[in-house]
Amino acid sequence: MDQTDHVAGLDPEGDSRSAWQAKPIRRRNRMINRRKLKCSKTSPACTNCIKASRDCLYIGPRLDEASQMRLAEIKEKQGTLERELERDVAKSTTSKNTLQQRILADDIGGDYDEERDLEATPLAALDLTYEEDADGASDMIDLGIQIGKMRITERIGGLSRPRISEEISAGISASQAPRHGGQTPGVEELPDFLKPGSQYIVPTSGFFFGQIGEPPSILQFLPYRAAADRLIKQYFVSVHPIAPCSHRPTLEATYAAFWEEINAGFEPRASMQAIIFGAMFSGAISIDENTAFPELGGYPKANWVASLKMGTETALSKANFLRTTKVETMQAFIMYMLPLCRAEVSRAHSVLVGAAVRMAECMGLHRDGEAYGLTPLETHVRRLIWHQLCFLDIRTCEAQGPKPVIRRDDYDTKLPLNCNDEDLTSAVAPPESSDVWTTSTLALIRFEINEMMRILWIDRRRLETRKTTLTAVLTKIENFRRRMSEKYDHLLDVTQPIQRYAKCVMYLLTYRLHVMSLHPYHSNAVNPMPPRLNQLLITSGIMIVELAIQLETNPHFQDWAWYLGAYFQYQIALLLATEAYFRPHSREANRIWSCLDYVFGMDRRLPPETKGIQLLSEIQNKTAVYTQMRKMRGPTSLSRAVPGQNVVAGTASSSLPVHNNTQNAPLGMPHGGPKVEPGYTPPMQAGPSIAQPQMVFAGVSDGQALWSLPPNHASPGSDVSSTEQGQGIPTPGLGGGTGIAQGNSIMDTIDWDTINTLFPSDPQTGGLSIQGFHDTNFGVADWTT
Repeated sequence: MDQTDHVAGLDPEGDSRSAWQAKPIRRRNRMINRRKLKCSKTSPACTNCIKASRDCLYIGPRLDEASQMRLAEIKEKQGTLERELERDVAKSTTSKNTLQQRILADDIGGDYDEERDLEATPLAALDLTYEEDADGASDMIDLGIQIGKMRITERIGGLSRPRISEEISAGISASQAPRHGGQTPGVEELPDFLKPGSQYIVPTSGFFFGQIGEPPSILQFLPYRAAADRLIKQYFVSVHPIAPCSHRPTLEATYAAFWEEINAGFEPRASMQAIIFGAMFSGAISIDENTAFPELGGYPKANWVASLKMGTETALSKANFLRTTKVETMQAFIMYMLPLCRAEVSRAHSVLVGAAVRMAECMGLHRDGEAYGLTPLETHVRRLIWHQLCFLDIRTCEAQGPKPVIRRDDYDTKLPLNCNDEDLTSAVAPPESSDVWTTSTLALIRFEINEMMRILWIDRRRLETRKTTLTAVLTKIENFRRRMSEKYDHLLDVTQPIQRYAKCVMYLLTYRLHVMSLHPYHSNAVNPMPPRLNQLLITSGIMIVELAIQLETNPHFQDWAWYLGAYFQYQIALLLATEAYFRPHSREANRIWSCLDYVFGMDRRLPPETKGIQLLSEIQNKTAVYTQMRKMRGPTSLSRAVPGQNVVAGTASSSLPVHNNTQNAPLGMPHGGPKVEPGYTPPMQAGPSIAQPQMVFAGVSDGQALWSLPPNHASPGSDVSSTEQGQGIPTPGLGGGTGIAQGNSIMDTIDWDTINTLFPSDPQTGGLSIQGFHDTNFGVADWTT
């Protein structure tokens, strides 16, 4: 809104006033701009503000920056209240089915969004390139290195670390164990830790690009009827309850028709072949090795998996899945990809999922079936297919990067109804969404959290570009977590195995949201993470691993244990290992080591200090081999960065002053600035120059490699806990200053009133008082017996 305005009292001289009049002042109505409404340009108030009974507020360029920010904050909070009111009004006039199908992540607003200055470490890169002979060793190195139950690549999610080995070596040089293994192996002797594990199933390139010559007959791969029946039964027991991609009564009828045509001497249609083989293939992968041999004709599980994989790919090739418009063919392809994209995902999987997204969009699966007037059953199946594809998009992005292909604004496909399969069989109108457990509830839980993860991928980029704050992201996550609990907890009876399994999965995935948002700031050496947020990160990590162990070892969950890799790959364990090594007397040390002993198969009789250095040394040795064979090339700025030397020894210094910032603000910080957490000393703008500590390897967690300033290495007799606020001796850069003005860093701008409200302390335990953290029903299973 452009207006020419006189500024009274600015200059008594007429010439100056005339000069001001000659220059029109651009004034912006912030509310109108934010809501993207057309302004009537009337004064003193515009038409839209009059109708809404709002004060019409314009911000001119002569206001100082602090005043502009204050006014913007007021208007933003007003807009937030208006949005909440609009949602409340909409809920009062919305049907039960529509409310249930709303994705919770869409309703979680960013109430604290604003621009902030963030810092990036020079030893990380978003993208890498590779030398031309990088594939010479084997395409298996695309999977990274295997350490215990976990794999690490140079790029897990969006952050690349091509100099992992050098940084770990610098971090543990003071206490590093001797290396073993000698020279780096050649191409012909790929070490075991680079070879694929049992869950790695690579798609055959021939079926993607087309077969050479006549495709083989489907009868070459078809099991005999008794074995096929057993595999389909296994699919409905172990696959359909946790990863549904079909309507069970329809699939059962299709299976019966398939055999009728086979017995009559006819070849079933290609799409029917594909979906039946996809179901049998999933059943073969999910069956236990000890069960497969006696119940499937005396053949080992691996033989069945290989044969049925080829049968599924042959059927998909016959169905022309690259140019199909049949939903059944796309359904078969998703059923084929779900068991492939679990713990070990290569770029081949990522490429296939990207192609599937484009094909699904060409078929209109990103638009809800109700818009096309489809039946409730057809709409339900299309929703399952699309949201399973959304999961595959996040899973492959997490493993290989760089970002999700599907964007939330690009689709309007609703969540499936919370109803049983039988309710849809003959339905003419959509059935009512149930407020009890159904066969769709677990899938709904996973789809909801998957969309929140998609939003966090975007928010992490917005944090990098100063479009939001960490307070806003954490508030969004915690609001989502609580609303998920309100929506689904009362549906889950933990005395029933499948419902207890669903609750474990829900808690594990929602705790991962904390880790996804916090771990980039654990690696900031200049602005270390405050104790409160470090406590949240570590506690969430412990809960994630404990729940994962329970999902894998609980005998009641054995039918679904095969799918754990799709939820979690134990990557947070390395961050926990760093915490346990540098803070051996923390209150969570015993829980951490119980988790680490399971994940890395360590000797429980060894002292923690020995296990810690052995683990970090093993990582350093293996990443050195991997880096040389991978032949990565990062940006020149990354190549010039120098890893720190002997930084572990430097963390134990006791000569550094302890700054008490609970009463006096840091130098250069205005008294009206952001609140600071008690016990946390932000970096100072001036002070004695102290050698800048470098980062050390701190683990890999859910989409990012973790690098951090080593925590306080307490003496053996001390009881300094990483989760206690303001205790222990600060490391250089935490309270001593660096001589460099840091300005407005992410940790300086956290709203601690909000954080303390979201994550209060438990007065009895001193830990976080958050639902699930101290729930005895979800403790780690006793896997040692």
